[in-house]
Amino acid sequence: MAKKDKYAGSGMKKQKFSVVVKRIWKMASPYWTKSEEKWASIGLLVVSLLMMILSTMVTRRMVIWNKDWMNAFNNRDAQLWMQQIGVFLIVGVAMVFSGTFNTYITSWIQVRWKRWMTSYYMDLWLSNNTHYKMQVTGSETDNPDQRISEDIIQFITYTWTYTFSFVQNLLTMGTYLVMLWDLSATIPLIIGGVDISFPGYFIVIAIVYAAITTLISHIFGKQLSRLNYNQQMYDANFRYSLVRIRECSEQIALLNGEEVEHARAMSIFGDSVLNTFRTMNRTLKHGMVTTTLAYADAMMFTFLLGPAYFFHGAMDGYGTFMQVATAFQNVVNSFKWFYTNYTGLAIYIAVIDRLYAFNEIYERTEAIVNESKLKRTENDKGEIEVKDLDVYLPTGHLQISAKDLVITQGEKILIKGRSGAGKTTLFRVLAGIWPYADGNISLPADKKVIVLPQKPYFPIGTLIEAVSYPMPAGTYTREEIRQALVDVGMPQLVDRLDEVAHWNMILSGGEQQRLGIARAMLYDPDFLFFDEATASLDEKSEAELYSMILERMKKTTLISIGHRSSLQQYHSRVIMAEHAAKPGSFEFVETAAEASYT
Repeated sequence: MAKKDKYAGSGMKKQKFSVVVKRIWKMASPYWTKSEEKWASIGLLVVSLLMMILSTMVTRRMVIWNKDWMNAFNNRDAQLWMQQIGVFLIVGVAMVFSGTFNTYITSWIQVRWKRWMTSYYMDLWLSNNTHYKMQVTGSETDNPDQRISEDIIQFITYTWTYTFSFVQNLLTMGTYLVMLWDLSATIPLIIGGVDISFPGYFIVIAIVYAAITTLISHIFGKQLSRLNYNQQMYDANFRYSLVRIRECSEQIALLNGEEVEHARAMSIFGDSVLNTFRTMNRTLKHGMVTTTLAYADAMMFTFLLGPAYFFHGAMDGYGTFMQVATAFQNVVNSFKWFYTNYTGLAIYIAVIDRLYAFNEIYERTEAIVNESKLKRTENDKGEIEVKDLDVYLPTGHLQISAKDLVITQGEKILIKGRSGAGKTTLFRVLAGIWPYADGNISLPADKKVIVLPQKPYFPIGTLIEAVSYPMPAGTYTREEIRQALVDVGMPQLVDRLDEVAHWNMILSGGEQQRLGIARAMLYDPDFLFFDEATASLDEKSEAELYSMILERMKKTTLISIGHRSSLQQYHSRVIMAEHAAKPGSFEFVETAAEASYT
């Protein structure tokens, strides 16, 4: 029985080379085949390739120059020496231009690619409520924010670097293979005083040597991809735990939970530290092997060329010796490209695996949503019609049912029931963010809808941005915003419209709910859903706000979830979530408006 890999991460799997290439293509190709920037970037890509070819030609010419330069000194040839000074100036200018200009072009392309790909993945994550549906379907990837903010950048950087490094490697290989083939025909391979050379023998030796060293490197470094994958995950988990502490600092402080949070955070950090030591140990072993092989590289061509040069005079000077050595070393390095870049490629494969997992989870979520049996249609009557609706938990357990509900425009409806009866889930189904349902829902076409939860969300920014959300700042005038704040009982904020703050952190629960109602009044929706949106307010404040809403938003359909019996006076209909025949499930049944919930 094979020994289990103790370094294997839960999300990292071994992949064939062909699979890795397909994944790279799937993630990289949209920019180069579908984006509006593709032709401009392809043009820059052509320029970059031309600079790469020029650089290869110049490098090859520099090897020849180096031979002539050394031979000039070796033979005290002043004329050759003077000639090579001029050649050096020309080749040097070409080398500087091709190298630096290509660096500028490649940086330009990468910035354009990063900008587009980040926007593309942000759209995948945020469009159609996918970020929420990933959680609902139980398929959310770990730390999706990191995959967008970090993995995309690393993917592009590594893809560009290794793709063009490989192309450059092929160009270099082709250039020096020709040179080495020609040199193999003129320089003997003498071992033990016997010439055992054959056509292209230098090339064969380079291939065999590169294959052996690459295999050795792979044996000692194959764990690095998994270790790097795990390291990214552990570090992201630790950062997220710190963010949670910051976001929930008040609750932690009130409960004196700092000691527990410290221990929890350090436990998560401990995973990162342990994995770092594993990576260090594996890198140490791999580094010792690769360093040893590097020393072997330095002596390889010396052992091959030494006898012919020192004992048989097979070369016309030290310059020729260095030309052969340089050509041979470049061919060996070309064949050892995977070995030379092994550590970086291990990190690259981990990045590919993490970013591709985001794609897979997005597609899995979309498949679950598309398989939903819920039929959503639109009507021109301004009504919400629910027929034969069954809503399930992700586990498949039936949670709620609604056989025949009709909500006409302008009605005020209160939904009541015990906690966990599925009242909020009904809102999610109506909002189109809960896929586990079967039945028919008909919604009004082209109507403005807003849902106010018990704990509203406010983006970090100015108060204007917080109140205007989900509309952009500037949608409402400053006077309209000031008046809305006064109307909901928060005049103390009217002079803080331009203040940037984390409003969810500095406002109390009741103040946040007042701000949420101000947002709804500014939005002026056709349908307003209150999911216990006044639960943190005292009954007097709640009564004042409900009375104001009823007075100012008479045409707005108001659907409230609440437990207080005092809410019934503001609603014309009451729908109760009652126990259904199936254990653990509930059914929405209309009751008399004056009924009370106990």
